[in-house]
Amino acid sequence: MAAKAKPGDVTGRQREELIKEQAAEQVRKAEELTMATAKKAERLNNEILDLTQSTDNPTVIDEVEDLGVELANDAVIVRVADDIDMMTIGAGNYYSFKAGQKYKVAPNVAAHLKEKGFLYDRA
Repeated sequence: MAAKAKPGDVTGRQREELIKEQAAEQVRKAEELTMATAKKAERLNNEILDLTQSTDNPTVIDEVEDLGVELANDAVIVRVADDIDMMTIGAGNYYSFKAGQKYKVAPNVAAHLKEKGFLYDRA
């Protein structure tokens, strides 16, 4: 780091103040990025998108359920291993999946994804 500005050096003192402000701003932005990354990871682990009703506007399910467990309304919670864009399953049914996200899907969709090797092997 450069030598400390002399008391009479206005430009040097302003420069030091700007350097301090920039360093504080960098720390603040790094903390924001860390928090955003942590929130995204938390959402991927806990949020389940319900694709049993409509694939256009998936519903977020708040409660966490075990993966691969059959539910009372004949749906299955799955997590895909790779991003899938516009996969056709059945006539006129298009599905897009994001890797790592949990989805509540119909059993036939879960079976198709498992058969094609798109599901995570672990929870």
